[in-house]
Amino acid sequence: MPRPRSFDTDTVIEQLCEYFWTHGYGATSLDEMAKHLGVKRGSLYNAFGSKEVLFNAAFERYEVKLRGAFETPYPGFRAIAHYFNNVITAATTQGMGRGCFYVNLLMSSEIPTPELQKAVERNTQFIRQFLHDHLTQAQREGQLQSSVSVQSAADVLFAAAIAVFALARTKAAPTVIQKFVDNTFRGLLIDEAWLQFEAADFSRSETPCSLSTFT
Repeated sequence: MPRPRSFDTDTVIEQLCEYFWTHGYGATSLDEMAKHLGVKRGSLYNAFGSKEVLFNAAFERYEVKLRGAFETPYPGFRAIAHYFNNVITAATTQGMGRGCFYVNLLMSSEIPTPELQKAVERNTQFIRQFLHDHLTQAQREGQLQSSVSVQSAADVLFAAAIAVFALARTKAAPTVIQKFVDNTFRGLLIDEAWLQFEAADFSRSETPCSLSTFT
């Protein structure tokens, strides 16, 4: 008869999410994780089977929370501003010094399983589609500069989101990160739209998602 687990699986996955986000995959071992979690190595192995499975479980938990950054009641460029507000909030708090679990994995050469590779690709497609859809609305509303296509703007903003977390990993000042995003927006919007955007301060005034989104 199997022995009952000495830990709560859900709690362990939450802790693993934090651990892998900070330390990555290659620099960790089951012994280190068991010590960090305060559980026996054998119990951890019996529950999950391998470090790869542990990592997959941690990222799946993070993936669910990551989607919370995209929840917005707004259309068009205002939705994008709301998303970037969430990104900046996350980057300059929990992400300072360690970036974003998804971005770190996206930029890594050590994605351990095909399932995880598919998860990274799925999230990349999700983010790009979100940007494309709302930029299409912004273009209909005449907010984008005439020389800027929806696809090129989506590429720029996807790269900007990655860059925000790269800046956070280097512990850049929050004001530097905010200025970078503002300048990116300024390069895409027509003058009238930028003035309205700046006056309304959409990128900072909307209520961001809970900080637990990225924990």
